[in-house]
Formats: sequence, C-alpha cells, structure tokens
Amino acid sequence: MTKLLAAFENGKRINELDPAVGELSAMQIEVMDETGETHRMELERAVSEAGNPIAGRWWDSTNATTKAAGWFGSLEALKKLPETLGLGRYLVADDRTMRKLDPKDSRRFEDGSPASLDGSMGQCMWCWSRPWYFTRWSDGVRDKWAITMKPLPGKKSYRIPVGGISWLGAGVMDRTEQKLCSVISEDERYRGGNGSARPDTDKKKPAANTSQASMLGMPATVISTTNFGTYARKRGEGWEANWFVARAAVEILITVIMGERNIQAAFNSERDADGLMQGGFGSGVTTMDWQGWSDYNGVYPLVPTSVGLEMGDGTGLVSYSLPACEGTDQGTPYKTFQVPVFFGLVHAGYGHLWRWVRGLTVKHEAGVKTEVYVAKSMTASFNPDSIDGLKKVAECPQTEGYIKCVSYEGLCGMPTEVGGSLSTYHPDYFYTDGAKASGLRVRACGGGAHDGAAAGTFCSSAYSAASTATTPFSSPLCFFAEDPVIE
Repeated sequence: MTKLLAAFENGKRINELDPAVGELSAMQIEVMDETGETHRMELERAVSEAGNPIAGRWWDSTNATTKAAGWFGSLEALKKLPETLGLGRYLVADDRTMRKLDPKDSRRFEDGSPASLDGSMGQCMWCWSRPWYFTRWSDGVRDKWAITMKPLPGKKSYRIPVGGISWLGAGVMDRTEQKLCSVISEDERYRGGNGSARPDTDKKKPAANTSQASMLGMPATVISTTNFGTYARKRGEGWEANWFVARAAVEILITVIMGERNIQAAFNSERDADGLMQGGFGSGVTTMDWQGWSDYNGVYPLVPTSVGLEMGDGTGLVSYSLPACEGTDQGTPYKTFQVPVFFGLVHAGYGHLWRWVRGLTVKHEAGVKTEVYVAKSMTASFNPDSIDGLKKVAECPQTEGYIKCVSYEGLCGMPTEVGGSLSTYHPDYFYTDGAKASGLRVRACGGGAHDGAAAGTFCSSAYSAASTATTPFSSPLCFFAEDPVIE
C-alpha cells in the first residue's frame, strides 16, 4: 500500500510497480464496507464475491429483535433477488418441464396463450428457475443469512436446485389416480378433506353448496405424511410431498427477502429507505377459534384453493370471508381472513393447515435428548420409521416454547432452543412431547387456522408419528429438477 501511495504521489503508473509475490490467498486490499469505514479484505475473497454477489441480511445476535439490523453484500443483488431467481407461478408437467405464467394473470402463460389450472397442462407450482446457495454464519455479533448463485469459499453453502412447491400452500388429491396434485378444480375427482362432503352432524354447518361443506375445490387432509409421499412419487422422478429442502427454501427466501423473522408482523407494502421489502403478513389464516372451527365444519379445510389466484406473482393480502352458517343471516360472514401471498405463494408458508414435512425424522429419547435427522437424497427411498442411512444435523429442546434459535444445518429448519416470546427471536412456537415420550416423530410446520400467534414460518411440531392422519394437516406437492443432495 505504501508503494501504491508513493506511485500515486510521484506520478507513477500501476504497471511501474514491482510485481506482487506469493499466493493470491495472502494478498489483501483496502475497501470501504457497509459501515462506511475503511477496512482490509482478502483479494481472493473480493474477486470471488465480485463475480458472486451476496444477497444478505444480518440480525444482531446481542438482542432479540426480529427485524433484520441491516443488509450486507450487494444491495442491488438483494433488491433483484426475486427477479434473479425467477420467483413466481409456473405450470410444471410430470417430466418437470416448467412454463412460466403471466406475472399478473395466472390463467395465461407469459406469451399470452391461455393456461388451464385443472392439471391438464401441469401442476400449479411456485418455483425458482435457477439453482442457488444458502449460507449462514455468525461472527459473534451478527447472524448472517446469505443467498448467492455460487457457494461462498471457506463456508458451508447448501445448494438448492431448480424446483418449486405448490402455490396453494397445501396438497390436493387426485382421488381417481391416487396422486398428489396442485390443481384448482371443483371436480369431484379432487374433492378435499377426507374425500367426502361434510355430514349434517356439524353444529353450525355452512350451507351445503359451499366449499366448506362440500369440500369441492379444497385441499386434501386426513392423510399421513407417508402416504402423501407415496402419492407424490407417483408423478415420477423428482416429485415429493413437502420435502424438507423445499420447505427450507420457503423459510429462507421469505426471511431474507422480507428481512423479518416475525412473519406475523404488520404488513407493509412500502419499501424501506434502502428500497428493500419489510414487515410481515399479519395474522393470516390463524385466528379461527378451535371450538368454532370444530362446530363450523369439523376442523376441515376453510380456504378454497382458488383464493389468491388474482394476485399472480404479487405480494400482499387477499380478503376472504367464510360463508355464514345455516339458519343465520347469510349476509354476515362467519369469519374473515386476510390471506397472505408472497410473490404468488398463497399463505406464505404458515396458517390455515399444518404442513407435514418429508425427509426429516425426529428421534425422542424421553428426558434425555431429541435428535434431528435428514435424508441425504430425495431420489432414494425414504422410510420415516427408521433413521438408518440418515444424517444427524441437530438436537431440539425437549420442552415446548417460543423459539429462540433455529438450525439450518442440513437445511433442517428445526429449533435448537426455546425461551423466546411471540415478539422476539424467531417468534413462533415449538410443540414437542420429547420430555415424556420416546420414539420417532415427523415434523409438521407452519401452524393451523387455530394457532394464532404461535403459527409462523418457523413454527414446528414434533408430536406426530409418520402414520398420523388428521383433519387440519396437509402436505403441498414439491419437485426438484435434480436431487437436492445433503452432503
């Protein structure tokens, strides 16, 4: 640096300096970072990051604030991340051929030709059209989350292949072929819930011609995670039911793009001073009283798959009102929700129905420890009733509570510490019976319509065996263009 300064002061050209010696990894340059201060940086890292811009957010590890304290890397890369990744709605054929839908009208393709959402032209998927990497690390003060197009040298970066997940936020069943789908149709072939209309035994039942009673045009529930996986794999290679890597992608993208760990923070359509998105999506579909839900339609799906269709690839809230019950004023809705949509992803990963997660197994040893294991490959067979061949990636607390820390080792997205609150750290709830019961469990995520503030992006339950099939649990279809391997 002294010679460089002398060259500048004496009118010398750079090419008149002595050649540098040594390895590139040992060379350093002077930079001005995001603080506005001048610091040193390894030249090798500077060259690498210049060709691989970081879209990053960081949180202050010394406090409990849910809002990101700042961004790092490239502001432009962070602003353009949705565009760079091609986030939005696609129709995906069984051979995983992707066709982009019009960003403003999901009933037509980008070229203006009509698109059918009933499965005849492919599955309704929310996709990223290029592979990307997620890297998370801490310098002791800053918890950093980075999305890049290449791995970051010297750090553990997880590759997310091209892929996607149902934009409906839940699964739909083709009852004829017994395949998991992502379609918008009121055909009886795709009847939701348990495949039957609701009986007349519901106390406050909505009118028989409503989706909430007929289950037409509704997501499928009362199916175990094992069966959801079986039905998804019938579509062919690369298809699954909410594989844990697809779920992690949803959690990571929402958190980095919004810069907020509390997805139930108030919705804010305005950009911040840096031109970045901010805020959350409010309560979403989480404010249904359990008894009221049970009386209404037996804790079966409430929101039809067509809700939010008009948003295209947009981000915002869609108002949806539940039909009034029989014998009441039909002009007065039973309940009204503000349904979140994140670049076309309806429900934004939380609320309405719990989502079973495949490829991840939780092992409880009552009163001792709870371990988390993930599958190394999605293309291989997966048995949720065994941990043979799986990779241990984390340990969870054995007591319930609001989440303080979350691990993304192996892209598991599981809590490692509780003790937070509904407005601090990762302000969603962890449900577990690890302190009193031993055995293998599966993860359910997001929370249901009755979970209130406990629901959210990071909300997890480790209560259920793989055979569990119950009314407020579904599983969205997902796919990857190549195997999302965990090394």
